[in-house]
Amino acid sequence: MLVAFASSDGKTIDSHFASSPSFEMYKFTDEPQEIIHTSLAAEDMEESEDKVDVRIKMLKKCAIVYCTQIGGPAAARLVQSGIHPLKVLEGTNIDDELDRLNKLLQSKKLPPWLMKKLGKSARAEAVTSIKFF
Repeated sequence: MLVAFASSDGKTIDSHFASSPSFEMYKFTDEPQEIIHTSLAAEDMEESEDKVDVRIKMLKKCAIVYCTQIGGPAAARLVQSGIHPLKVLEGTNIDDELDRLNKLLQSKKLPPWLMKKLGKSARAEAVTSIKFF
């Protein structure tokens, strides 16, 4: 599962989706305690008039995108692209959100949208094998 965070400093979620200068992306592997991290800066996004479209294309493999704000039409376009937007308070620590998501996965009380993202058969495996540290 790939998760992205709108961030200008690489440590906190502090940006609006459409104007974020960069995204911190985390790919969760099947190996316990292993996570792959990468950053994509605005210059990597081939800025155009439609900032939302550029970001959706860049984040197309993500399951979740965290940001501080997102407009209704942009949120709808993300959902139509199979990406679930989550708004959090500005300054929220990325590591704290990763930990929160890990606890949610381990709780086995997943919200319907996350169960759908993981797939019915992948749900049990993901809860036991995906670790965030």
